[in-house]
Amino acid sequence: MDPTLTPDPERFRLPEAERRGVYHAIYGRRDVRRFRPDPVPPETLARVLHAAHHAPSVGFMQPWNFIVIADRTTRERVKALYERERQAAAQFFDEPRRSQYLSFKLEGILEAPVNICVTCDPTRAGPEVLGRNAVPETDVYSTCLAVQNLWLAARAEGLGVGWVSILKLPQLPRFRAKTPGFHLGRGRGVDHGRP
Repeated sequence: MDPTLTPDPERFRLPEAERRGVYHAIYGRRDVRRFRPDPVPPETLARVLHAAHHAPSVGFMQPWNFIVIADRTTRERVKALYERERQAAAQFFDEPRRSQYLSFKLEGILEAPVNICVTCDPTRAGPEVLGRNAVPETDVYSTCLAVQNLWLAARAEGLGVGWVSILKLPQLPRFRAKTPGFHLGRGRGVDHGRP
């Protein structure tokens, strides 16, 4: 093999202190349920979203959207949707597990100063996407990688992230269309041609 075509892995290795920082963020990441009410500075939020947009995606489809919700009234509406779904989910359990489930703190929608709704648009890159023909779910997998980037960047910034996943998806588009205060954080990552 031609050595000029094979990049030297040492060239891409992060310095020791930076490597430790990456692993520290990975191992220190937690699903947070209790949040401080302090506002998140816009430049910090922008860095976190920028990192999320730099996630790898199959065929560079980048199917994700990040909807930033800072408005309290909007978050109250999201919380009401959550509460309705939490009560519905509780019906799947018999006592005492139902009461135990309802006692768990599973979200911080109102406590957090900002919520980010992550969506996945499987149509964004069109009907044919390089690498998706054999595994059509790669749009969801790619979106999960963006969430992981967001989470690790938030950890690096000293911000907590909690994942609320019980909202029914059909509720969200109607909710978004009727609700002021939704800001779509869309963007494209940059292909740096690096491993």
